[in-house]
Amino acid sequence: MDNIQQIEILIQSMVGKYGWLFITGIGALFFRNLISNTFAGIMFLFGSDFDVDDVVYIGGKTRARIIRQTLFKTVFHLIDTDRKLIIPNTSLYGLKLEKVLPGSNKGKDI
Repeated sequence: MDNIQQIEILIQSMVGKYGWLFITGIGALFFRNLISNTFAGIMFLFGSDFDVDDVVYIGGKTRARIIRQTLFKTVFHLIDTDRKLIIPNTSLYGLKLEKVLPGSNKGKDI
C-alpha cells in the first residue's frame, strides 16, 4: 500500500510540474492547421495585393473574381463556368494568381 501511495505522489508531482507542457504540445498538434490557416488569412487579408472584387486568373487560365475573403478561406466566382470556388488560405500561396491591372480592358466585360 505504501508503494502505491508513493507512485501516486510521484505522478501528481510530475503532472503538476510538467503537465502544462504536455497539454500545450497536444493542443498545438490538434490546432496546427487552424493556427496556420488563420495566420495565412491575416496575411492575405491585410496584404495590399488582392482585394474583394478583383479579377484574377488562377493558374494563368481560369478567370475569376474574388467575392469574399475571411480569416480561413477565400471565395472566388469562376466567371467562365459560373461556379463558386472556395480555397483555404493556406493553399492560396500555392496557387498561381494573376491580377488584372487597373486600366486594362481585360475583365471589364464582367
